[in-house]
Amino acid sequence: MKNRFALFLIVALIMGFGIFIFMGSGGAKIAGNLIDSKGEVQIIKLSVQGSNYVMNPSEVKKGIPVRIEADMSKMPGCSKSIVISSFNIRKTVTSADNTIEFTPDKAGTFNIACSMNMYRGTFTVLESDGSKSAYVDTSAPSGGSCGASGGGCGCGG
Repeated sequence: MKNRFALFLIVALIMGFGIFIFMGSGGAKIAGNLIDSKGEVQIIKLSVQGSNYVMNPSEVKKGIPVRIEADMSKMPGCSKSIVISSFNIRKTVTSADNTIEFTPDKAGTFNIACSMNMYRGTFTVLESDGSKSAYVDTSAPSGGSCGASGGGCGCGG
């Protein structure tokens, strides 16, 4: 009986020590589906005011994962069909899946729009050191699609 307790204690100590070392050295932490070596995730709250996307905060840093969380109570019609061309993002958010996750790999000011280009906004990705890039995205999504789930903006929803 003493041998089993001693073995259990040794295994528990080794596991505890391993967890302490892993977490203390900046090991990977999981937040949603994002994994970042420093445990950082930048969260943006997304809503619509008038015909504009409102992102809070509107600035994030390059190289650190971003999770955009859409407030579905403030996302009418086709505003749910989100396009961020510069980062190859095209997703229709729903009550069951209201997040968009990506890691920005370039700095500048970028556009966000609905798939019909009726709702628009911008956000800024700062350089890793926090400085602002002079780059301004001039692309816009081509209109005419209601997104994957349809509805909104004259599309019947």
